[in-house]
Amino acid sequence: MSNMTHAQGMKKVLGLSLLVWATFGLAEETGFTTHTELGYVSTSGNTDTTSGSLDFVGKKKWDKHSVQLDLDYLYSEQDGIENNNKLISELNYDYQFADDFAFNYLVGYKDNKFSGFDYQFYTGPGIKYDAIKNEVHTLALKGNIVYSVDEGTDKYYDATGAEIKYPYVDPSKDSATTIVAGETNKYSSYLLEGAYAWNITKSFKFIQDLSYRGSFESSDTYFVHSKTGVSSKINSMFSMGLNYKIDYTNLPPAGNVRTDKTFTASLIIDY
Repeated sequence: MSNMTHAQGMKKVLGLSLLVWATFGLAEETGFTTHTELGYVSTSGNTDTTSGSLDFVGKKKWDKHSVQLDLDYLYSEQDGIENNNKLISELNYDYQFADDFAFNYLVGYKDNKFSGFDYQFYTGPGIKYDAIKNEVHTLALKGNIVYSVDEGTDKYYDATGAEIKYPYVDPSKDSATTIVAGETNKYSSYLLEGAYAWNITKSFKFIQDLSYRGSFESSDTYFVHSKTGVSSKINSMFSMGLNYKIDYTNLPPAGNVRTDKTFTASLIIDY
């Protein structure tokens, strides 16, 4: 997989931002609702760092149908060297066939450059159940049977057998470099998700999202994603929020750790 330069990383952030603002422009005409969380940090001097995050949810409802797009993107670099580049996206279609039940079909894609995977893909049908739905508490549960693909990243090792981390050397210029091709794992699996929200007051909200994707073929192959957050309204459109996210891989590729943790402070726009 080719290395992403700073310019390419910024283009990806810009492209996702343009998608968000284009959705804003369509919202009034088409009935879309959007929820966007934007975070950015830049430092210079003894340490030059840049980081940006985007959480976006766009939803369209008509009759008994709804479509929802979720994007979660994080990019950061230190002293001009990229050290985080992660995108999680899901597209969900729901058909509400009863008051509290809906048929669901989802397509998910995860691209995390530093996780040991080139990408992860999963898709399949399921059932969504609104277990709690009132003005104070909401709890939505979902279960899907999905086909999963985990595409491993190529690994580079020096003459001593130690892994060469990003930024990689050019293997063609160093004959001692050993390349180990990433493995592809295709399997049937299941995805369980829960989304809870608590409106503590009219202006202060708590949320907890949790998902678990596991293989039918191997109980050791599973992934957990958690998002815990609070937000406080500034006005009807803007809020400030804090989020803590955990990405857990039970069997990561060699050289990678199981858990990634992210804490973000963001401006929230609901439109």
